[in-house]
Amino acid sequence: MMPLRLPRIAPTHARHRLRMPASQGAQDVAPSLTRALWRRLRHAGMRTRTRRQLAAVAAIRAQMAAQQRRPAGDVTTLRQLLKHNHADHTNRHRSLAAAALAAEASLGLRAHDTQLAAAHALLSGCFVEMATGEGKTLVVALAATAGALSGLPVHVITANDYLVERDAAEMAPLFAHLGLRVATVCASDAPAQRHTAYGADITYLTARELVFDALRDAVLAPTERDTLLNQTRHFTDPTRAAQRLQRGQHMAIIDEADSVLIDEARIPLILSRPQTTALDTAALKAALACATGLHATQHFQLDTESRRVTLTDAGRLAAESLGGHRRARDARLCQALAALHLYRRDRDYVVKDDRVQIIDTQTGRIADGRAWSQELHRFIELKEGCPLGQETTTAAQMTYQRFFPRYRHLAGISGTLAEAAAELATVYDRPIIRLPTHKPLARHIAPPRVFATQHAMWQAAAERAAALAEQGRAVLIGTDSVRDSRQLAATLTAAGIEHTVLDALQDADEAAIVAQAGQPGRITVATRMAGRGTDIRLADAVRAAGGLHVICCQHNPNRRIDRQLIGRSARQGDPGSAEHFRALDADAPDTGVSPAVRRALTRFLPYLPERAIAALFRLGQDRTAARERQVRAALLRDDHARQQRHAYRGTGL
Repeated sequence: MMPLRLPRIAPTHARHRLRMPASQGAQDVAPSLTRALWRRLRHAGMRTRTRRQLAAVAAIRAQMAAQQRRPAGDVTTLRQLLKHNHADHTNRHRSLAAAALAAEASLGLRAHDTQLAAAHALLSGCFVEMATGEGKTLVVALAATAGALSGLPVHVITANDYLVERDAAEMAPLFAHLGLRVATVCASDAPAQRHTAYGADITYLTARELVFDALRDAVLAPTERDTLLNQTRHFTDPTRAAQRLQRGQHMAIIDEADSVLIDEARIPLILSRPQTTALDTAALKAALACATGLHATQHFQLDTESRRVTLTDAGRLAAESLGGHRRARDARLCQALAALHLYRRDRDYVVKDDRVQIIDTQTGRIADGRAWSQELHRFIELKEGCPLGQETTTAAQMTYQRFFPRYRHLAGISGTLAEAAAELATVYDRPIIRLPTHKPLARHIAPPRVFATQHAMWQAAAERAAALAEQGRAVLIGTDSVRDSRQLAATLTAAGIEHTVLDALQDADEAAIVAQAGQPGRITVATRMAGRGTDIRLADAVRAAGGLHVICCQHNPNRRIDRQLIGRSARQGDPGSAEHFRALDADAPDTGVSPAVRRALTRFLPYLPERAIAALFRLGQDRTAARERQVRAALLRDDHARQQRHAYRGTGL
């Protein structure tokens, strides 16, 4: 095992360096110097916090040695001791030592120094960046165990239901060894199952289920404002009090924290109820028929980045045939146009069992139970010939940015936090700690390749994957959407190359597909489902041949998602490699590079270095990430304003 060394911490973006034009006045120098000094102090603070983790690891190891020398202690005595002062450093080390020893006894897993440092940082209320493949599942379980031993109900939040069930099942022997009860909350669970699960010592669930259950509690059991202080809820109706699911916000540990707190925080979570008025099907069909006859630029303008439709004067004139109030008919026509031109089948949604089901853009999975609002979902159902669902109205609303800071103890971990460190520190007021790998990283990243068309990219990816498979290596190819995965699969099939597809339509087979993805000669085509939380275990023959090779054909909106996919290779000191493929005609709305620029690059592609074009895509990702930060900030401001307006309701939300 390598010793845990301090990482070199430096500003992540060159634009943060101090630049002072010659014309800058003296009054502007002081603020610039203050900002530069603050950045230095911030990074120095991160380095100091990492040093503290080194000291904490030594203390935990000493506690483990002491407990091993003594006879097996009484868990009840330890829990009573931790209940009185669980925040004390000595007790924190003692509880982590007990959890680590229990993991060795029940799971046969000995936590290495980086894992102990990460678990201690989580118990200290920090966000931790820990490289993919370093064993974050065990780290989260150790921290959750230590927290539950002190008597706190612990919520472990992760990215999707598959990881909820997998992680809880894998770590169940650890919790049982110390007399702790673990349960899960999944999308298909009934209220009675949820009530029982929230009563467990440790509950694994997704952020979406957690927040929606909190909203349901607020609607069914109105409370006083003291819920903000996590005091006992006061119910105005005892019968409704019995329907309450949760026990409050005490301790939360968020696995894949950037996915939950950044990527999924762009839209509010709205608890809806069926609309009382009947759906005007005839009016919807008339609006869709009118939209079908309109032409871009003449009747409307499309903004693919924000997915917004703007009517021209000719479009507003055409909308008059729909009748009704001008603003209402214009808004309805814009929604119909958006359904026709901005939302694509097998990219934004799939049609399954005669239902339109949304694909989560960040995970590539079906977002079951989620629907677009303001009649957009109804228009897409009409477009696809599906039965119309029922329109809904808002019963309660919440954002992740306002919900999670309410926890008495909040911590998170992910392999990709550096790019979002400033936003996490600002919104959630938590320090960031970056830990090194416990073994040397043996990943080789090949130069990027850029193609004029997706067809050419699929051909190159198929040839590259076949060559590597013949060498006995395993290959993972990441695609943007279900449609892209099908196109690549068709290319592989035409070439007679065996492969497996993992996308939103095969989510039930995910565990089996991932389990085989590390076998010799295996080629796996996956959407973003393979980017979060999956662990591709390599066969010995694959490891000897050079490990897993990742071909990233995704045009992701930010670099963190690129790093997640690339992080599937070269884990735990294993060999591995990766490369990026880009297509200039890719149907990806968040590339950050406008279609006009991509068309121009296509003409000059033979004369431009591929690295320069790839760098342009990275700049586009930075631009998209900046725009999404602004969207999240605006959403949080609106959410606070809405809370101020409706504070008299006394829901605590």
